[in-house]
Amino acid sequence: MVTWRLLDSEITYDAAMNLAIDEAILQARILGIVPPTLRFWRNNRAVILGRSQKVCAEVNLEECIKERIQVVKRFSGGGTVYHDLGNLNYTIVLDSDDRLVKGLDIAGSYRILCSGIIKGLELLELSSISFVPPGNIFIRGKKISGSAQLRRRNVILHHGTLLVNSDLNMLKKVLYNKEKRRESTSIWSPVTNIRDELNREITMTEIKNILVSGFKESLGIELEPENIRYIENDIASKIYYIKYLTFE
Repeated sequence: MVTWRLLDSEITYDAAMNLAIDEAILQARILGIVPPTLRFWRNNRAVILGRSQKVCAEVNLEECIKERIQVVKRFSGGGTVYHDLGNLNYTIVLDSDDRLVKGLDIAGSYRILCSGIIKGLELLELSSISFVPPGNIFIRGKKISGSAQLRRRNVILHHGTLLVNSDLNMLKKVLYNKEKRRESTSIWSPVTNIRDELNREITMTEIKNILVSGFKESLGIELEPENIRYIENDIASKIYYIKYLTFE
């Protein structure tokens, strides 16, 4: 059975740095110096836009300024999302010719790489789970997870978010710009938290353990816990200062 690296060290809650770390893992995999990776991470309150989206069309900036909510544009596509410490984010980095995705089109790869989340939700005994292409997961008609991908030099980076106990009221406030709504490219859906679907409190540790089991079972892999490597930290720092700290 193939062994992947598991990164579960929440070394920062800065959304920009977390995105820089994702890019660093991608670059390190392209160089062939790290194995296929599953990473868990979280952000403080932040709005994350897709690569080609317009801030003015997707975000209520006045509310973000008022609430001191970070606004960052990521390097992958997809729609705008709200993060806080009630979201659990995950990243998968693997080769495009990996046995799991080799020969699949983009839609097929989304289905495979989202399967660990779906299996985890099933292990929590949640029902009425549906996968909605390209990379969304719904429970009883409400969105609980979304994802996006980037492909570069035969490596795939797939990352997504899972609503555990997020502030859904704040989500609605910051992801709604009434004057610019027609220009938005995000697909808007009702949302829900795992906590609300279970009708009980649940810890991030419990969620992570369940998802590890879900990914191991659905992808047929083993996961070996590691810390992020020095070279990845170095690459991430450079990306953070050169790219993510700029207004552009």
